[in-house]
Amino acid sequence: MLLPREKRVIELLYRSKGELTTTELANSLNISQRTVKTDVKKIKEELKSTGCMIHAKAGKGLWLSYDEDGRKFLDNLLLNQRNLSSFIPEVRKYYIALQLLDSDDFVSMESISHSLYVSKGTIVNDIKKLEIFLEKQGLELEKKVKYGVRIHGEENRLRIAKANVIRSIIVAQGNEASLKLQPFFEGIDLKSINEILQQSEEKFGFVLTDTSYSEMLTNLSIIVKRLFRRKTCFIDEEKLQEYREKDEWAICEFMARKLLDTFGVELSNGDITYIYMNLTAAKLLREALVYSQEPLCLRETSPQTLDTWERIVGQVGEMYEENLLTDSMFKSALFVHLNAMFNRLENKIHMENPLKSMIKEELAYEFEVAAYMAGLLYAEYNIELGENEICDIALYIGASLEREKAQRKIEQPRVTIVCGTGMGTSQFVVAKLKLFFPDMIINKIIPVSRTEKILDSQGLNFVISTVPLKCEGIEVINVSPLLNENDISKIKAAINPGHIKAEKAANGRYANLFHLMNTRISILKCDCRSKEEAIRLLGGRLYHEGYVDEGFIDSVFVREDLAPTSIGYTFAIPHAYEGHVKKQGIGLMTLKHPVIWDNEEKVQIILMLSIDVKLKESFKVIFNELANITKDMMAVDQILNADKFSDISKIFK
Repeated sequence: MLLPREKRVIELLYRSKGELTTTELANSLNISQRTVKTDVKKIKEELKSTGCMIHAKAGKGLWLSYDEDGRKFLDNLLLNQRNLSSFIPEVRKYYIALQLLDSDDFVSMESISHSLYVSKGTIVNDIKKLEIFLEKQGLELEKKVKYGVRIHGEENRLRIAKANVIRSIIVAQGNEASLKLQPFFEGIDLKSINEILQQSEEKFGFVLTDTSYSEMLTNLSIIVKRLFRRKTCFIDEEKLQEYREKDEWAICEFMARKLLDTFGVELSNGDITYIYMNLTAAKLLREALVYSQEPLCLRETSPQTLDTWERIVGQVGEMYEENLLTDSMFKSALFVHLNAMFNRLENKIHMENPLKSMIKEELAYEFEVAAYMAGLLYAEYNIELGENEICDIALYIGASLEREKAQRKIEQPRVTIVCGTGMGTSQFVVAKLKLFFPDMIINKIIPVSRTEKILDSQGLNFVISTVPLKCEGIEVINVSPLLNENDISKIKAAINPGHIKAEKAANGRYANLFHLMNTRISILKCDCRSKEEAIRLLGGRLYHEGYVDEGFIDSVFVREDLAPTSIGYTFAIPHAYEGHVKKQGIGLMTLKHPVIWDNEEKVQIILMLSIDVKLKESFKVIFNELANITKDMMAVDQILNADKFSDISKIFK
C-alpha cells in the first residue's frame, strides 16, 4: 500500500512530464535525498503489474513511464485521493482554513493537529502563514488561549475565501472538475449545479472558459452550502439599483431561481449580487471572440479607456520593439480580459493561473514584457497585478508574437481544439498551430464542458486538447497548453505517420548566456540564507565590477515586488528596470542550500541580468536560452556541483 508521501512522489513525476532529480523531489517534499531514494525503491515494488514504471539514470534523474492501463491507474490513484495534498506543507494551511471557514466557533489547535496527523507546533506555524492569506481576503483571524482560533469577516468575503482555498487545494482537470470538487460539498449534488450553469449558457448565449466554469461551479456550490446554514449576504440599495441595470443581472436572477427550484434555498438580493460579482469577473469566450472581430464595439463602449489602453500597448511595443499596436486581436481580446480581471481584483477574487510555473519557465521573455505592462497598468489605474495576472497577459503577448511569425509564412488537416484555461491560452495554441501548420483548418475552439459538441463536426481528422481528454470515435492528441517541441512532433506524426524524426538539440545552445558570464561576477556555493542577502551580495559584485550603477540593487527589489523572478526548477533571474545597465553581463550565484524566493518557491541558482532591453534580438535569445537551461537537468546538476568558474565553462561548450 502506498503512503501519502509516496503518492506525492508519483504525482510530482506524473505532472512533470519529464525527468526530476532526487534533489528536486527532496526540495519539493522537504525530505532528504536519501529518503527520496528509499521511497522510490518501495514505490517501484508497489507499481509492479500496474502498467507504470519509474526509471532512473545518473545525470538525468527519475521519470515515469506508463501504458494505457498505467495511465488509468495513475489517474484513478491521484484523482481520488482527496486528502493527499493535505500532507504537502505548502497546502496544509488551506485544509486548516477549510475547517475554520466551516465553523462559527473556535477550533482548537489539538483538533486540527489530530485531523491532519501533524504536531500542534506544526499547526501553530501553519496558522502564522495562514494569517497572511486571510488578510489578503479581508478577513481576521482571532486567537484565544484554551479555545483555539476562528475567522471573522463579512459573508461575501468568507465565501470568496473558501473558493480561493478550494482552488488552492485542487486544480480542476479535464472533464473531471465536478468529481474533484464534489468531496468539498457533501450533500450537494454538483451535477445539478452543472445543469444550471449549462442552461444559463444556452439561454443567454455565452460560454464560460473551463477555468471560469469551475469557478462558478464552486461559488454556486458555496452559496447553497452557506444558505443551508442560514448564512446570507447583504447589499445596500444604491449598489443594488446599479447592478440591476446591468445585462448580467438577468443571468444571475435566472441562476437564483434554478437554485431555489433544485435545492429549496431562497437567495436574497445580496446573494444574487454575489453571483453577479463572480460572473462579471469570469472569462467569457463569447466576449473576447466578438470584440476581436469587431474592435469598434470597444471604442463605442468606452472610448476614453480604450485610448488609454492603446497608449499603454504602444509604450510596451516601443520599449521591446514589438508590433503589438498593429495586432487588433491582441488589443481587443486582452482589453476584454483586463476588464474582467479588474473586476476580480476589486472584489478580492484571486484566480490561480494553473499554468503559472509553465508560463514563467517556457515564456520567460513574454512574462518579462507582461511584467513591464503590469507596471504601466499600476501607474495608470493603481491596480496591482500579481503573478497569476501577469501570466495571463504573457499568454496574450505570446499569442501575438506567434501570429506575427505565422504571417511571415504561408496538407489540410481539420481539427477541433479543446482548451481548458481561457482565451489567452486558446489564442496562443491557435497562433502556434498556424505557425507550424499554416494550412490546418481549425473547425472550432471549445471548453471541455462542451466536448459533446465534438462529434457533431463532419470531416474532423482529430482533436487537439490541452486538458486530459478521451473521446470515442475520434483521435485525441493531448498536448501541453504551451505546445512544446514534443507536442508539435506528436501532431506532425498524426498528420504524416512514420515520417517524423525527433529534432536534436543543437550543440552550444547556451552560448549567449555563457558569453555574458565572467569569473569576476560569479559566486559559487555561497552560504546566503535569504533572497534579500543573495540579491545584495551578487548585485554588489556587479556594481563593484562596473556592470551596473548604484541604483541597480534598489531597482531589482522594485522589480521583485512587481513579480518574483523565480523560473523553472531552482532558478531565479533577478534584474532591474531599464536605465541601470552600464555593461552587458550575467552574474552567476549558486547556493549551498536553497532559499525561499517567493510564494514558497525554492531557488539555488541565481542568474542576475545586466542586459539592455533595447538589444532586442540578444534580449530574446538570452531569455530563450534561460527557458531551455531550466529544463536541462544534467546542466543544472553540473552547475550546482561546480567548485570554480572553469567547471561552469565545460557545461556551455
